[in-house]
Amino acid sequence: MAFLPLTLNSQNSRKALEQKRLRVQREIAESQKILQNTQKEKSETLSQLSTLKRIIEQRSELIDNLQQDLLQTDNEIQRQTIQLQILQQQFEAEKLQLHQTVKKAYKTRKSGQELAFVFSSNNMKQAFRRWKYLKKVSEHRNNQVESLKTQAQAVELALRNLGVVKFRKKILISTKESEKKQLEVDKNTKQVLVNNLSKKEKELAEKIRQKERQMAKLNAAISRAIAREIEAERKRKERLEARQARNSSKKSSGKTAKASSKSTEERSNSMTPESRALSESFSSNRGILPWPVERGYITQTFGVHPHPEFKNITLQNNGIDIATSKGSNVKCVFKGTVSAILSIPGEGQAVLVNHGEYFTVYSRLEEVFVQKGEQISTGTSLGKVMQDEEGKYTLQFQLWEGQEKQNPQSWLKRR
Repeated sequence: MAFLPLTLNSQNSRKALEQKRLRVQREIAESQKILQNTQKEKSETLSQLSTLKRIIEQRSELIDNLQQDLLQTDNEIQRQTIQLQILQQQFEAEKLQLHQTVKKAYKTRKSGQELAFVFSSNNMKQAFRRWKYLKKVSEHRNNQVESLKTQAQAVELALRNLGVVKFRKKILISTKESEKKQLEVDKNTKQVLVNNLSKKEKELAEKIRQKERQMAKLNAAISRAIAREIEAERKRKERLEARQARNSSKKSSGKTAKASSKSTEERSNSMTPESRALSESFSSNRGILPWPVERGYITQTFGVHPHPEFKNITLQNNGIDIATSKGSNVKCVFKGTVSAILSIPGEGQAVLVNHGEYFTVYSRLEEVFVQKGEQISTGTSLGKVMQDEEGKYTLQFQLWEGQEKQNPQSWLKRR
């Protein structure tokens, strides 16, 4: 096992690096596709800047991945070189030993000492033992020959493996250098874009404020819809408790008092048992919820934060923005009921899904596939992402706990 071409840990580590590299390469290709689409529609937009920034981050991650792989490859070359040297030393030692054995046997056989050794026995029993001994000596020589052949094959295999690893290193170095050059091109392109956009910063700030006003209308509509759902759930709970109270009215006064106490306790929770169970199920999936789109990446995170390039521009988001490709289907992240379908000018349509105590919102849809009141499952297609005025396709995804906005990124499965 000591002379396997690759150790198990090395194989697993390399496989993990390769899988990560493939993922990042797919993400870069997707980001470049999105960038090309926005460049066709409009020139010099914040969307392009955001996508370029993402590509630079992805390419830097890819270069780091290649560097890690190179370090592992260097270690592997060193390990296999030492292994090859050991094998070569063993091969030479066995070859020398076999040469000496064969030389000795040749001299013995030529001088007739082997026959004399047998025929000089005192009796047949001793002669038979000497003959068996000579046979074992002969078998030992044959085994030495086979062992030497095996050693030669091991040396040849080690040489081939070392050649493969060295060739792999050349490819990694070439790929890394190519990515570094492209990274510099991306950075220069980004800087030119930033310089051009800086000249119209006021115009950009006004567009962002206009977008925020549209989002404020959407958020107000979402808040009202959630309030209606909470009130409707409270009334459902009251009706359920009233039925339970009527069913227990025929019981003894002691038991009635106990039931009344329990009912008072239940009233502190305005949810039915079914909704409570759904809420607990949703909550238990924190950090592992599926993404609402098959492919995409986050272009704007949750909360209030300054623009990464323009200090005078502040961004605010009640959810997260996920850039995706044209024609992308939006899928529900967890089972629930469609509470409302909202329409806001400039923001397209939005679907609000009830998950008991929790709500998810999918906005900027050009087409909706579900209806209000419809019960849906995890993965149900809700609609298609719309194209905005900058030519990009971005889903706005929100997650609420009652009337409290949550950071959706902490609920979604990490990619």
